[in-house]
Amino acid sequence: MEVKCSLCGRKEEITKVHKDYRKLARDKNAVYTCEICRARLRYQATQQQKPERPI
Repeated sequence: MEVKCSLCGRKEEITKVHKDYRKLARDKNAVYTCEICRARLRYQATQQQKPERPI
C-alpha cells in the first residue's frame, strides 16, 4: 500500500507487517506520519519538556 506522510509529504510503500497497515487499510482518511517525522516530533517534545537553564 502506498501512503503519504501528513507532515512532509514523503510517499512510502508499506507492507502488511507495518504497524500502521491495518489502521490505514480500514480508514482511508487516517493520518500517517513517516518515521523521520515521528523522530523529529519526539525530539521536539522532549526538548520542550526540559527546564530552561539559568543564564
